Order: sequence, then structure tokens, then C-alpha cells
Amino acid sequence: MRSKLEESGFQCIDILLPGHGGQPADLLSTSADQWVEAVRKKIEALRQEYGTVHVIGMCMGALLAAQAAKMTDLGKNGRDRLILLAPPLFLDGWSVPWYRALRYVLYQFPLITRLLRYRERAPYGVKNPRLRAVLQRKFGRGDRFHYGWVPFRTIQELDSLRKQVREGLEQICCSTLLVHAVDDELTSLKSAQFIRDRINSEPRKKHARLMVLSDSYHMICIDNEREEVFLNVSKFLGTPA
Repeated sequence: MRSKLEESGFQCIDILLPGHGGQPADLLSTSADQWVEAVRKKIEALRQEYGTVHVIGMCMGALLAAQAAKMTDLGKNGRDRLILLAPPLFLDGWSVPWYRALRYVLYQFPLITRLLRYRERAPYGVKNPRLRAVLQRKFGRGDRFHYGWVPFRTIQELDSLRKQVREGLEQICCSTLLVHAVDDELTSLKSAQFIRDRINSEPRKKHARLMVLSDSYHMICIDNEREEVFLNVSKFLGTPA
């Protein structure tokens, strides 16, 4: 996605969140509030340099983008755009275990949440069988292209973030594009529909739209419909300033 946007003339700037980019255990010392604050500061810093700032987030990044949009002036100039890809507002996808609600009981025991781990497992968010096989081999070799596990406490922080995002979505005044797969194994279409409807809750503010994919799982930027995702994102952003 980034390389194609840059080829289209956009200047793309990443953000490295606190606790990320090292070892999974580094996440133990960070919180959802720190992640949100980092994104907020990045947006405000870019605002000092650029007249137009588009924000794109995938998975947890989509939740962080939405939360930061509520805390900044994003969209008030009429030019900024917000793009939320597969936002996991609800962890209710078809691969999530039925006993998922029990995690809230474990949250009452901080020592346990620091010791437990959530391991990456098939289908790795990918519907394309060839790509999924490649990812499986990489995990099997221990390649460091992606965390193979995250601390259970990080899931707790994600739950905290999801709760924050659900509140006050109508405050987002930025034109917003949501992209979500109907077969997302992590989070159902309900997540994107909820965000869209809350942003559009005021009759005069119908500025959020939803694009639904039919042949992808959660990792929509690399799965079967990745080209369609890029084309729609590019169209939504328009011509670079």
C-alpha cells in the first residue's frame, strides 16, 4: 500500500508506536493511552508542516487513527481524509473462540496477564492459500517479519482502546472511508458498520462510507483483493496536493 501510494505522488510517513519494533515482551511496558498519544502528537506535528494530512490505519492502527481523529483538528479544513482498514472494534470474527469473554476474568489478575501469551495462528488473516502457506513457513522458521506472539496484557490494552473508540465517534468530522471484509476472521462487519453509523449519526454529517470486500480475511492489504483496496483508497484520497 505505501509503495503504491508513493508511486501515485503521496508522501507517506510511518509512526513507530511505543513498545513496538523490538521484542514482543517490550509491549508489557506500554499502554493504549501511550499509543493514542503518540499518534495524536504525530498528526499535530505533521499539521505544522503540511496543509493536508491524511491518516490511514490498519487493524489496531485503524482504532488508533479513529481515536486520534477525535482529539485533533483532522478534517476541519475540508481536505483531510481518514481511512480505517479492518478496524477490530468488536472481537467477534468466526475464528475467535467462543470462550473469548473469559479474558475479562483473567484481567483481574495482573500477574497472570503478564505471563500469558497470545500466539499467532492459522489462517494468519489471509484467505489466499499460497500466501498463507508462505506465512506459515516463515513462522515455522522463526523469521522476524512479524511477532509470533503478543503478551496477553496487550490484548487487555486493545480492549481498553476498543472501549475508548466506541465513545464519541460522532465527534469525527473528517471524510472517512472504511474497508472491511465480510469474512474477516478476527472482527465481523459489525465493527465497520458501527463506526460508519456513529460518524454519520448527525443528519448533516454524512461523511463516512463503507467498502465491503467479499474475498478476503482480515489482512485486506495483502490478501486476494489488495488491488481493489488500493484503487479505492487512492480514489478516495484524490490527487496529491
